[in-house]
Parts: sequence; C-alpha cells; structure tokens
Amino acid sequence: MFVGHAFLAFGLATILARRFGSEAGPSIISGRIPLRYAVAVGLAAALFASLPDIDVVHAAFQVVSLPDGSTAFDHFWAATSDRHRTTTHSLLVAVVASLGFALWAVRRWMGWLALSGIVLFAAVADGPVGGTVMVLFATFGVVVATVADEVGLSPREIFGASLLGLVVHPFTDLLTGEPPAFFAPLDIVPIANRVEPFVDPTSNLLLAFGTELAVIWFGLVVAVAALGIDPRRHVHVGAVLGVVYAPMAFVLNGASVDNAVPFVATILPVGLTGVISRDRPWTITGGLTFVLTGLAAITLALFAFAVAYVALA
Repeated sequence: MFVGHAFLAFGLATILARRFGSEAGPSIISGRIPLRYAVAVGLAAALFASLPDIDVVHAAFQVVSLPDGSTAFDHFWAATSDRHRTTTHSLLVAVVASLGFALWAVRRWMGWLALSGIVLFAAVADGPVGGTVMVLFATFGVVVATVADEVGLSPREIFGASLLGLVVHPFTDLLTGEPPAFFAPLDIVPIANRVEPFVDPTSNLLLAFGTELAVIWFGLVVAVAALGIDPRRHVHVGAVLGVVYAPMAFVLNGASVDNAVPFVATILPVGLTGVISRDRPWTITGGLTFVLTGLAAITLALFAFAVAYVALA
C-alpha cells in the first residue's frame, strides 16, 4: 500500500476514540466527546502508521552512485528492497516505540531511554544504516507525539494511537511486495510469501489496488461522518465517466503487482474527473466534492477494468 496504512489507521482510531474515548478529551464542539478529540486521535494514528516507510530514505542516498546501465528509478527500488519492511515494520519495535512515544509525553528522558533501545537493536541487527534509519523513525515519531501532546492527548491515548498505527502498517503490506519482518530483529518468519490468492497475476493486482481504494474510502467516510457530512452529497454524477477506462484491459497486457506502474499511472489520472463538480475546488465543500468524485471515478474505473478483463479472459 501507499497511503492505505494511514487511512485505515485513521478510520479505526477515530471510531474507537468516539466509542471509548474519555469525556475529558479535548473538544471544540461541546463538553461531550468528541469531534476534535476523536479526529485528533485518528490523525495521530495515521501519522504513526506512515512512520515505518521512512526506511526507504536510505535508498535515496545510494542513487548518487549508479551502476552502469541502470536508471535512478531501478537503483532506488533495488536498494530499497534490501532494507525496506524490516526493523521499522516489526511488531516488537511497534510496542517499544509506542511506549517510548507515550513516555516522551510524560518525561522526555524516559521516552529517549526507551527509543534509544530500538535504535541500538537496529544498529546491532542492521549496522550503521539500520541504526540511522531507526534514528529517523524515532525522531519523526517524537514529533508526532509532541504535537499530539500539545493538542491535549494523554500519554495513554498517544500510546494507543501509536500502537494501532504501527501494528496496522505491516499487515496492510501483505498484498504488495515482500512480507514485512514482523518480529525483527529476531529471525522469526511467520509469513514468508506475499498473499496472492489468485493464480492470475493481474487479478492479484486488482485485489491489491481494490483493497487500497477500500481503506481510503473507509478513512474518508469516517472523517466526513465525524464532521456530520453526508458523503453521498459530494459525489458528482460525472464520476460515471470512470467506466471509460474499461478498454485499458485490452491494452495493459501482463499487469501485475510486480509490474503495476503502467496500470497505476493510467488509472490514477481518472481521478481528475472530480474537476467537473459544480462547487469551486478552492472551498472546503468544493474540495471534498472534488476528492470524493475523483475517488468514485477511480473506483468505477477499477470495476469496469475488472469486468472487461474477465470478459477478455
């Protein structure tokens, strides 16, 4: 997934916060729970859920020394595959890091002590590069924890948001690429291969992309519902134009999770259909209509592509 981690974590955390949150939580709506408090917890969880992918940054530094015959794009992904989805995606690290972020909101030195532990583990397991990546992981996590603390979230809520976000992330990676190292730095491999329920590679790509769209929808619907907005009123009928993407099923031969760039690069622009919405996109209402209409168009494009692909087969 690319952004699905964050949307899924946001949706789950917001729902849990509204259902089980303390009435002492910060609110700009009323003295009862809720809106700002739940959304703040959700946003914190979304940011924490994005943290594990910070491990791709080490590859960017390696692009400066390209081997003969390779492009920056090829070298970046080759370098990324060496360390991506390892220590930063570990469930063990998720627990210790979440504790560290929560302790940071209580006593700064306690937080740094806990976070220093995961940096040391990463350095021992993966060398200086692994340790450096974990320093970035811890640093940006501390930034999120600090902001969450400033807006009024308690250490317990920061711990919960962090743990949910960091635990959700590796499981949502199972449909794309290599499975994460769930128990790094321990050499325990509970899932050795990518989840591919279909024999046909294109069907697995459609499943992975459809799952990404589903969790994005989930996060957005939870967000607008928390604001008291009916999302159906912000999907323009013009979204049906997404079905014109169907003929691409006859053009994109061999599309798969490992060869997803042509598919993704051609289906995402369908989202620009959102510009046909009546509202001006520079208003909040217009922006929401643009986003939901565009997402609906992409969803219909995926459905139309799948139907055409099945018919072609």
